[in-house]
Amino acid sequence: MSDYDFSSLNDKEFESLSTDILSAHYNTRIERFKGGKDGGVDGRFFSSNNKEAIVQCKHWLKSGLPKLLLSLEKSEASKVEKLNPSKYIFVTSLELSRVNKAKIKSVFYPYIKSEQDIWGKEDLNDVLAKHSNIENKHYKLWITSTAVLNRIFNSAIVGRSQSKIQEIAENSPKYVITQSHKEAYTILEQLQTVIIKGSPGVGKTTLADQLCQYYVANDFELCFIENSLNEAESVYVSNKKQLFYFDDFLGRNFLLALEQHQDSHIVNFIKRVKKDKSKRFILTTRSNILNQGHRLCDTFEINQIDRNEYEVSVSNLTKLDKAKILYNHIWFSSLEDSYIDEIYKNNRYLKIIGHRNFNPRLISFITDSHLLSNVKDNEYWSYIEGRLNNPKGVWQKVLEADIDDISRHVVIAVAVHGGAIDETELQLFYKRLKGSKLNANNTKRFEEVMRLLTGALLNRNLSGNNKVYYNLFNPSIADFVLSSYFDDIDYINNLLSCLRTPQSIKNIRSLVPTNTINETDCSDLISKQLTEIFLTEDEVKFDEYLQEVILLMSTIGTTTSLHLTYLTKVAEMLLSKDSKRPSVKIFSIILYFTRIGVINIQSKEYKDKVSDWASCSINMDEHKPLSSIIADVEPQEAELTETFKDSVVELFCDSITEDIIENGILEDMYSDDYFVGLKVDDFVEKTLSELNINFDSNEVDVIVDACDFEVIIEYNIDASSGYFDDSDGERFYEDNEDSGENSEVSLINDLFDRS
Repeated sequence: MSDYDFSSLNDKEFESLSTDILSAHYNTRIERFKGGKDGGVDGRFFSSNNKEAIVQCKHWLKSGLPKLLLSLEKSEASKVEKLNPSKYIFVTSLELSRVNKAKIKSVFYPYIKSEQDIWGKEDLNDVLAKHSNIENKHYKLWITSTAVLNRIFNSAIVGRSQSKIQEIAENSPKYVITQSHKEAYTILEQLQTVIIKGSPGVGKTTLADQLCQYYVANDFELCFIENSLNEAESVYVSNKKQLFYFDDFLGRNFLLALEQHQDSHIVNFIKRVKKDKSKRFILTTRSNILNQGHRLCDTFEINQIDRNEYEVSVSNLTKLDKAKILYNHIWFSSLEDSYIDEIYKNNRYLKIIGHRNFNPRLISFITDSHLLSNVKDNEYWSYIEGRLNNPKGVWQKVLEADIDDISRHVVIAVAVHGGAIDETELQLFYKRLKGSKLNANNTKRFEEVMRLLTGALLNRNLSGNNKVYYNLFNPSIADFVLSSYFDDIDYINNLLSCLRTPQSIKNIRSLVPTNTINETDCSDLISKQLTEIFLTEDEVKFDEYLQEVILLMSTIGTTTSLHLTYLTKVAEMLLSKDSKRPSVKIFSIILYFTRIGVINIQSKEYKDKVSDWASCSINMDEHKPLSSIIADVEPQEAELTETFKDSVVELFCDSITEDIIENGILEDMYSDDYFVGLKVDDFVEKTLSELNINFDSNEVDVIVDACDFEVIIEYNIDASSGYFDDSDGERFYEDNEDSGENSEVSLINDLFDRS
């Protein structure tokens, strides 16, 4: 007979189980409702005479019976009175005596007709004993049942395996079955061996543990291997149901494993297991170590071991999966209510779930009450944010102990680059790196290093145009790199000299406002970069990288006399070009050059260039630096300024209608009797005020008059009805109500509902 105490289930899981049990008992489908949406109603069904029966579930194991009875009297009774059901069924996971049931019936009189409508722990177990399909559906209930645990503990062999299976069972309540569980199980069933790989903290060992527990619960004898496969060989019995579990089978260093011929030993054992249908073999390893194994020997490759591999990745988890992981960790933690309140405040749990560094190990870390002895409840949210924003410990050992120097330089370079990097750019970096002072006689080919890093610290992606790009395996790697290596400016400077991607300088520029790199260090770094460029190049190469270096220098750098000499050459080369339409970037550089005196603003050559630019039809972003350039050349407004203003007004007239729509200036205008007032005038004046030249009211009026209000009205009407024109002028309907993402957020909020 079943004897569950339901302690392995959280409150939402208990509600789901209860409605399944009642459905089986009453032989009817019971409707379930979102938490907190229906005044505490967890389920409902209609009797044969079409009268409504309400179900309420209370999983109060933590609080106990006295607090439950108090809550029923103070709040639940009034809720039921408002609902006024013809039948009320109350379910709890607590044990109930006859006296307890009589008390509960009196609290809910006259809605509970009979004590048979009050279900306690014993009643639920009685029905479960008759319906094994319900047990099987609720995995956590079944896997932690007394009967299954007895079978598990008796099945496991003595010693380490006994201790391991007890450890797994203790952690089972926090487990969430995801798609990864199903996919890894499928591989294990099909091939009898699965190698679960992944980065630190993603849950590969937890997944392996639960697969292990499932098989042991199904009468497999467990052999937990700690050191070598000799342990498995010594207990191997043909045609006996046995499960071999080798956690972190390649250890911390594949070179050591290779010296011990562990690669061939593993392959031979996998082959042996494959021939015996009564065996299962589960292995785990970090991705970078396994990739190193593939690179350093051909044993795995020849025997196609990659067919048995399954990659565990946080990217495979849905938001709802992450929500369930967080919810279980909170529910089964020893956190005091005041700490849990901090996570619920303003739905902060959504920030944790949506954080780019989310992984199960971090969630376990931030919900471990034993680590919070020095953290007050009002400091808890800051503590959580700090751990999520900088999960240093997760990647420290991988980067500093598990890979060699040149591989580490590659990973750090990708982090410094700040986004997906083209394989060609990375190859150029690697070529420069091998010839730089950072390389200590490394002879590895680029392909070897990338093979080691891909799937462990880097991802390899193919774009639509068949270009290969690499990015970081997890965003938290960048956080670790930025916090650990950016205090060594000389190192970052040497790395940048090899990297030379414009994106890397843009990324560094973006780190200054957040103080990830302080202004002094950034100024020092960019100064070193400019020095490196003019000392190593025979002639000026005004490429995108140099442009980004100069732009950053213009905002934060300090120029030396050597810099000025070099920048003068850059300015001469720049002004000698025939281009009549420089980009906003070039205009900004030219403006900087005039400020530091490497361009003479009174020279005829320069004035002629500015005159050409003034009449160019360009966008508003380019007009901003150009307006300052013109104001410097012509402080007193004259012909050049008027030419520029005419160009601006013409361009603005062409775009004013679209600008008004994009900025939502008249988003509530649906008819031509709408009072526009000063809204459009204010928008035009504000936009023009960003330029370093004055525009009068007549010029503002010309732009305002160019606005097509009929187009705006038509757009607003279409927008309010959900219709828009696509790029081909065809109409389509866009239904944003309850989109997939919104629906998922709604499910997450229901999960975390506390009512």
